[in-house]
Amino acid sequence: MTPRRIPIAGLAEGERRLDGPLAHYLARVLRMHAGDPFVAFDPATGQEADALTVRADEEAVTVRLAEPRPGAARASREIAWVQALPKGDKCDAIVRDATELGATRIIIAQTKRSVVRLDGRRADERASRWMRIAREATRQCGRSDAPAIEGPVGWDDALARPGPAHARFCLWEGATDPLAPGLLEALRRSCPLAFACGPEGGLDVVEVDTARAAGWSVVSLGPRRLRTETVAAAVLGATEIWAALH
Repeated sequence: MTPRRIPIAGLAEGERRLDGPLAHYLARVLRMHAGDPFVAFDPATGQEADALTVRADEEAVTVRLAEPRPGAARASREIAWVQALPKGDKCDAIVRDATELGATRIIIAQTKRSVVRLDGRRADERASRWMRIAREATRQCGRSDAPAIEGPVGWDDALARPGPAHARFCLWEGATDPLAPGLLEALRRSCPLAFACGPEGGLDVVEVDTARAAGWSVVSLGPRRLRTETVAAAVLGATEIWAALH
C-alpha cells in the first residue's frame, strides 16, 4: 500500500507536534493512530521525509520525521500558466488541474473581459484559497513541490513574469498558427514553457497585440472553442504526453 502523503512546512529530522487544521486532518479525517507511517513533504521546497505517527489525540498529533531528502516527484520542467481571471469557482478547478499536470507557476491576470474584479482583501483571500487548493492537489497527485501562485495582477504584468528564456504561447481563438509545431520544438530543446489563456469572453484584440509585442507566439488550439476552465487540462495534459514521447 502506498503511504499517505502529508504536507508539512519546514521539514527537519526529529519529533514534531502538529496542531490546528493539520492535526484535525490527520486524526479526524485520515484517522491516523500511533505507528501509522506516511510521507511528509514540504510544498515550498520540494523536500520529503519518511514519517511515523507517534501520538494522536483531539488537540494535537506528534510525528517523528526522518532526515529530509529531495522530493522524488518534482515537476519535470518549468511551466508557467497565465490564467485570465474567470467567473465563480472556475479558477479553483484551473489551479487544481494545472497543479496535477505539472505547472510550476500559476499567474492570475485581470483582463478587459474578466467579469470578476478582485482587489485588496478579496484578492488576498482568493490567493490564499488558491494556494490551499494547489497544496492539496500536490498532495493528491503525488508531487513534492507545489506551484507558486501569483496575482491577481494586470495583463501586462502577467505577461512579463515568464522571461524570454521561456517558449511563450498565447492561446487565442482568433489565431491561425497552431500550437503544436512550436510546442514540439520547445520540448525538443527542453525549454521552459509558458502559456496564457483568456477568460470566458476571450482576450481582447489589444491584449493579444500586447502579448505578441512582448514576444509571445499567438497560437490556436484548433477549430473547437474550449471553455476557459478546460484549456489548462487540455494543453498541459497534451504537453505531458508529447514530452513523454519526445
